[in-house]
Amino acid sequence: MSSQLEILDNAKESIKCCLKIGDTDFDSLVLLAKLGRPMSSEEMASTMNLSKTTVENSLKKLLDLDLIERQKANDESKRIGRPKYLYVITEDLFIKIREKLDRCADTIKNSFSTSA
Repeated sequence: MSSQLEILDNAKESIKCCLKIGDTDFDSLVLLAKLGRPMSSEEMASTMNLSKTTVENSLKKLLDLDLIERQKANDESKRIGRPKYLYVITEDLFIKIREKLDRCADTIKNSFSTSA
C-alpha cells in the first residue's frame, strides 16, 4: 500500500486536475488511504484541523466520484437522531483512479488532435 500512496502523492496535481477536486478533497482521500480504516467526518475534521462541514463537502465529492464508500456506524448507544456514518476508500481505489486518469489523458489528447 505504501508504494500506492507514493504514487498518489506523485500524481497529486494530475489527480486533482482530472478529477476536478481541490486540496482538501485530495487530502481527505489520502488520509483514508493511509489509515486504511473507516473514519467519521468528525474524526477526519479533527485530524486534518478543519471544520466538519469542510470535510463533509470533500467526502461528498469523493462519494460522487465513487472513490470512497459510506457505511453506517454500529453505535448502539445513539438510536435517536441522524445516523452516524463512517467513510472508507473503495476496495479498487487505485484501479479507479488509474481509469479516470486514462480517460482524462485520452480526452486531452483527442482535443489536440481534432483542433490541429
